[in-house]
Amino acid sequence: MNRHPLSRTRSALATGVVGLLSFALLVPPGAQAAPAADAAPAAAAPAAVEAADGTAEDPAAARPVTPESEEAEFVPAEDVATGDGEAEGGADSDEVVPLLALEAEPQVATADATGFAVVGVTWSGDVAEGAIVVEVRTSADPEAPADGDAGWDAWEEVSAEPAPDGTLDGTEPVVVGDVARVQARVSGTEPVHDLKLTVVDPGTSPADDDVPTPPEGVSPGGASVAAVSAVTPRPSINSRKAWGANEKMMTWKPKRGSIRAATIHHTAGTNNYSKSKVPAIIRGIYAYHAKTRGWGDIGYNFLVDKYGRIWEGRSGGVTKQTIGGHALGYNTNTTGISVLGNYENATVSKSAVSAVVSLAAWKLSLHGVRAKGSVKINGTREQRIHGHRNVAQTACPGRTLYKKLGEIRRRATAAQERAAARQFQGNIPDGSFIRNPGGKVALVENGRKHLAYCSVVKHYGERCSSARKVSSTTWKGLIKSSRLQRTVRSNGRLFWIGTGSKREAFDTASLRRAKKSSSSVSLHPDALRRLPYGNPIVRPGVIVTNRSNGNDRLIINGRKHSGKIGNYLQKNTPLGDLDRGYLDRGSMARLPNIGKTTGVVEGKNGRSFLLTTRGLARTDGTGKFRSSTKSQDWRKALKSEVPRSGGWSRVVAVRQNGKSQIYILRNGVLRPVSKARARQVNGGSMPKVHVILKVTKKQFSVGSRL
Repeated sequence: MNRHPLSRTRSALATGVVGLLSFALLVPPGAQAAPAADAAPAAAAPAAVEAADGTAEDPAAARPVTPESEEAEFVPAEDVATGDGEAEGGADSDEVVPLLALEAEPQVATADATGFAVVGVTWSGDVAEGAIVVEVRTSADPEAPADGDAGWDAWEEVSAEPAPDGTLDGTEPVVVGDVARVQARVSGTEPVHDLKLTVVDPGTSPADDDVPTPPEGVSPGGASVAAVSAVTPRPSINSRKAWGANEKMMTWKPKRGSIRAATIHHTAGTNNYSKSKVPAIIRGIYAYHAKTRGWGDIGYNFLVDKYGRIWEGRSGGVTKQTIGGHALGYNTNTTGISVLGNYENATVSKSAVSAVVSLAAWKLSLHGVRAKGSVKINGTREQRIHGHRNVAQTACPGRTLYKKLGEIRRRATAAQERAAARQFQGNIPDGSFIRNPGGKVALVENGRKHLAYCSVVKHYGERCSSARKVSSTTWKGLIKSSRLQRTVRSNGRLFWIGTGSKREAFDTASLRRAKKSSSSVSLHPDALRRLPYGNPIVRPGVIVTNRSNGNDRLIINGRKHSGKIGNYLQKNTPLGDLDRGYLDRGSMARLPNIGKTTGVVEGKNGRSFLLTTRGLARTDGTGKFRSSTKSQDWRKALKSEVPRSGGWSRVVAVRQNGKSQIYILRNGVLRPVSKARARQVNGGSMPKVHVILKVTKKQFSVGSRL
């Protein structure tokens, strides 16, 4: 087998990477310039930082891991094909490789890989963006020939990544997964010096299989942050010790910025990794950034794996405003959060999205920054939670993760609002009116403030002059929400607020009919709890269910029938076609009772009806009802909702549902008849027979056969 020889320079690296490599970790010039190779690491002891931050400090996980790196030289592609590409020693740094002359025949380097290796290509000197094209492919076969395609995966292009000073002198790191060999191919239009392929072996640690989970909600001790009105609960964050960081490898001294936003990234390479491989992935990224690229530390502030676990990245303390190295020109004012995986095509896991939500909500609120809205940084205005592609020429954080940013913003905003509500709970109860030093009045609700006109405040039973005075700090701490209205939606309920009470509405049609419709505002139930129930607003001819006991009641002209509407009436009569809805027990108690629904209906002008299976059957001309017969006053409102059964004659024939016996209704008495007698009574033709329910039949006496 013809294997391309390597020029190997093994150096102790702090951590081995098993994961996905970060997209474009860019650092502003001078923000993290690497000191000389023999410079001492930062003086701050990592253990002290972690203790202040409350991150996990498991003794086994605290043991640093020493990765190893190998550097392979590049040779012309035709030398690889002919087997003449062997060379002794590393690439000559004084030799210029004229890539312009090699566009048709690129430079190629081949190396062995161990475990979840991290690879990257570097060169000396600056090149123009797009002047160099770097591709990488891998093979699981340790004997895969360097001069052919057999046994190799397809070539994949790797993005170039600027150095801290803006020099384009290397690629992003790529996590190649558990492979045996890796090969890089470079072509372009500009000459470069010292072209190298670096392969980082992340090494292994007994702690990789048993990473401790730090507690949630740890108090952010030692934080140097701006004053905030409320901080969301802190999520679990695994420390640098947990992924085996060798702090002696770190040569970057942490610096503080002013966090005003969060930049979301993903990493280049494989998505196929297990939980136990994540620490090695991070170690590999750390080694490539800190040593190979000379940045002195990992670029991201935080990393999130596909299992929803959060990891501390850049040194300096997770609660402090540490400057990262993840987005050129934006590192000082943004925190960098990278999700391990390539999400250009793969779908990001729900666990990872939830972790980003909780991390972004906590980190931003810790520094007094809201997740919602935009901010101006480096001369451009961006969302406070944005993707790397918004601030750089890159596809990061990938198409599918980028589509999730809207959801992440919404959920992070909701988390911050819940935190604000908890802070003000007990201090300023929901439903209270407050007044700032400038005289503006607002209703406090769930951590929000709803500005209100004094006329509306009066309907809520208060006066602007009696609103509680608060400081400007307290006023600003409450999130501004929509203006207070008299129409309120709350927990699936609809209310009209007036004269110090809440009148529950059956639906918007009921409000329109009562001429009380208006724009509405959403409020938490606690904001309405102090208001008593008033008379509900219910249009006639509907069935209302009591939320407390589930009983159904027929509502007529603002009154409820005392008997609940059973299934037999709802299934066998047009009552089942009426609109249905719910009211609270307090609202139902305000509705006056009328008689039970029996199926005997009294209308205006003495007209009477029977509720049949097809509708209302008019019974005029049949004589008077007996005094013992119970009827309900439906009036015009409900009769317009229930269809007529069709036709009316002076002879009213009925039969009970499910029975064949026909009755003629006369003078409030049901008289049994045969079909022949029914035709005779009706003048020779069969009268229309109305089918009534058993409950209706019981309202009449049954006389002798007619």
